[in-house]
Amino acid sequence: MASVHSTRNRVVATASGLVKEMRPWQWYKQSILLLGLVFSGSLFDPAAVTNVALGIVAFCAIAGTTYIGNDILDVEEDRNHPRKKHRPIASGQVSITVAVVFAAVLFVGGLSLSWYLGPLLLLVVLTYLAQNALYSVFLKEFVIVDVMVIAIGFVLRAIAGVVVIDVYLSPWLVVCTFLGALMLALGKRRHEMAVSDDPAASRATLAEYTEEILDQLLIAVLAALIVSYSLYTFFRGGLWMMATLPFAFFATFRYHYLTHTESLGGDPKFLFGDRPFFVNFVVWGLVVVAVLYQVPPRLLEVIV
Repeated sequence: MASVHSTRNRVVATASGLVKEMRPWQWYKQSILLLGLVFSGSLFDPAAVTNVALGIVAFCAIAGTTYIGNDILDVEEDRNHPRKKHRPIASGQVSITVAVVFAAVLFVGGLSLSWYLGPLLLLVVLTYLAQNALYSVFLKEFVIVDVMVIAIGFVLRAIAGVVVIDVYLSPWLVVCTFLGALMLALGKRRHEMAVSDDPAASRATLAEYTEEILDQLLIAVLAALIVSYSLYTFFRGGLWMMATLPFAFFATFRYHYLTHTESLGGDPKFLFGDRPFFVNFVVWGLVVVAVLYQVPPRLLEVIV
C-alpha cells in the first residue's frame, strides 16, 4: 500500500511539474495573436475568432516545447539562479527523459494544428521554433542580440495572428510589436541585474550589461515606441485613433516608473497587478475597439 501511495505521489508530482514547465502563466504572451484580429476589423467574425483561438492553442503547445527545451539546455545555469532553481527540471521534480517525451508530444500536436490552420501559419511556427532553437544554442550569449531575438519572437506571434485569418499585415503592427516586446525584454534584463547577487552566474550576457546601459537602451526604445504608435495614429488610425495617444503615453511612462521603483520588470504579467496600469490598459483597449469599429461616428450620427 505504501508503495502504491508513493508511486501515485511521484506521478502527481511529475504531472504537476510538466504543467509548470509549460508555463501556463506565460500564455498571456499568445494574446499578441489577437492584435491582427482586432486591428483588421474581424473581432466579431466567428470564423476568424475560431481560427485565432486555435492558433493560440498551437502556439501554447509550441511555446511549451521551447520552454522545456530551454530548461533542459540551461539546467545547470538555472540551478544557480535565485528563482529558476525552483523550476521542475532544475529542481529534479521532472526527469529530463520524461521532459523530452512530453516536449515531443507538444511539438507534434502544435505542428499538426498549425498545418491544419494553413501552410503560412505552419511556416511562421517553424520560423518561431528555429528562432528559439538558435537563441537557446548560442544567440542568448550575445549582448543586445539576446533581447532583440526575444522581441522577434513576439513579432512572429503577431504575424501568426494575421496569417491565420488571411488579412493584411500592417508594417505598423510589426514595428510597434517589436518595440513593445523589446521594451519588456530590456526591463526584464534590468530586473535580473538588480535582484541577483551574481548576475553572470544566472545569465551569461548579464556580465556585459550594466544598469546604466540598460536604462539608456530602455529610454531609447520607449521613445521609439511612442513615436511609432503616434505616427500610426496620424497616418493609418485616423483622427479618432489619436484619442488613444494619452493611454499609450501613460502605459509606457508607467512601465518605466514601475521598472525603477517596484521591480516589476522581471515578469511583465505582474504589471497587471498594478491598478493604474491595468485600468489604463483596459480603457485603452476599449477606446481602440470603439474607434476601429466606428462607434464614435455612429454616436455622432445618432446625436445629430
